[in-house]
Amino acid sequence: MKAERLKNTITFLVMILSILIILRLYLPYWALYTVNQKLSDMGDYSGHIENVDIDLYRGAYQLQELSVSKIKGTHKVPFIRADNIDIALSWRALFKGEILADIALNAPQVNFVDSDKADNAQSGKGGDWQGVVEGLIPITISKISLNNGSIAFRNFESEPPVNVQLTELNAEVSNLTNIAGQDGKRVASLNLDAKLLNSASLEMNAEFDPFVSNDFNIALKTESVSLPLLNDFAQAYAGFDFRAGTGEVVSELKAADGELNGYVKPLFKKVDILDWQQDAVEDGDGLFQLSWEGLSGGLTSLFTNSDTDKAATIIEITGSLNDPKVSAFDAVLEALKNAFIEAFDNKFEGLKPKSDG
Repeated sequence: MKAERLKNTITFLVMILSILIILRLYLPYWALYTVNQKLSDMGDYSGHIENVDIDLYRGAYQLQELSVSKIKGTHKVPFIRADNIDIALSWRALFKGEILADIALNAPQVNFVDSDKADNAQSGKGGDWQGVVEGLIPITISKISLNNGSIAFRNFESEPPVNVQLTELNAEVSNLTNIAGQDGKRVASLNLDAKLLNSASLEMNAEFDPFVSNDFNIALKTESVSLPLLNDFAQAYAGFDFRAGTGEVVSELKAADGELNGYVKPLFKKVDILDWQQDAVEDGDGLFQLSWEGLSGGLTSLFTNSDTDKAATIIEITGSLNDPKVSAFDAVLEALKNAFIEAFDNKFEGLKPKSDG
């Protein structure tokens, strides 16, 4: 009797083990198919992953070689790319009786592309991002970590082409809970640090309601940006270039009840815009361009503290995030882009020359 009971127990354990082995072998292929089906239907964007790896003992799975691109238009870079995305049960939350997920993205890349042609621009507008995330991660997200990522602002059609990048980006987004506090609000936090143009440090902190797109506080600071590294951006969007100088930027944005308020405060040091030999010989600039850049340099001197050789200004940012045709994220990006361009225009251009045409 005991022998038969032992035999039945062993048979049962072997069956369970066999089922687990079959599931372990089959699940990655099923998951790969399911994930790619979800990623193929993202509105104006479409995505793909190369492989899915499952760790049953950790309660985790990894999406490997993710790439998301816009469907319409001509695009030289994907909108989103990541080497590996690890999605795991949060054991800390599980011990508290909650089922939450921790997500870690390794080497994620985001490429924002500016273009006069709407189909060629990439900002994420038109993508069903919430639907895809909910489909891929069926449980509430607790924390997101980004390791060694990058964010790029690019324009392939401008003259010259623009490629401004944040690299070595590390960030953590925490308290992404759907449970409101005693005051009825949910407050998640973001801490981010990165390198701007591979040289200057950048820090950003934010607090926001993860379930409302128009309620947040953001503080951003950069230090010691070498202005000549921004020449492509300055030439394309403001019509001049730098020979020397550094710049720092401090910015704060606050959104409440759909209204955006804040400022961008750039501080420029030891700025030198015009070099006659460099501009005339190396760049092949004409007389009108040389005269204009000389005027820009003169205007800079007028607004510079002669004792410290610094130039500063404050660009106020206000606007509404309640337009149903424009997402809050797109509205904030546009406001920031316009603010940085205005900072260049106010400080280095004054009255902008108009073409005869």
